[in-house]
Amino acid sequence: MTRTPDDFARLYDGGLSIREVAAETGTSYRFARAQLIEAGVEFRKPTISESTLALADDCAALYRRGLTIRAVSARVGYCRQYTRDLIVLGGAELRTQPRRPRKGAAA
Repeated sequence: MTRTPDDFARLYDGGLSIREVAAETGTSYRFARAQLIEAGVEFRKPTISESTLALADDCAALYRRGLTIRAVSARVGYCRQYTRDLIVLGGAELRTQPRRPRKGAAA
């Protein structure tokens, strides 16, 4: 059965996620997303789970207590970039650090 972009849109507008639309239609995520774009669907913002919000609050609290992003990352067990994103999501303002001159840079 051939499905039109509108078929994909009806499923998505019915509340399914893009991954669920792909599974329902037997297509890849990428193809389902392309069909939704072709149908002119306005995508919903991704939801953030309660556990992720709680983790973000914990990371932000550790960072506010003076730990570096690397130190918070080591504590929570996630990569530095994801930990940084969690700290920002938790509402902490990132500290600025002075840049070190590169090795071999002209003085």
